Amino acid sequence: MSAVAGICGFAVGFFLKSAAINKSKKRVLSLEVEMLQNHSRILDLEKQVAELREEKAKVGNASSGPKVELKVS
Repeated sequence: MSAVAGICGFAVGFFLKSAAINKSKKRVLSLEVEMLQNHSRILDLEKQVAELREEKAKVGNASSGPKVELKVS
């Protein structure tokens, strides 16, 4: 009788621990997906910043226009 109780206790413990491990694995995968999405968003924002800086540099150079020198007579 004691052996049956031991086997049942082992089986219940095994299934509970397996369920906890599976839950943890799902949580880790979910967090990894979230982290990848956040990194993707950061890269998109950095690309936008670089494009805006490049555009600002072009506009800054174009707005200065040609320089006119005056001759002193």
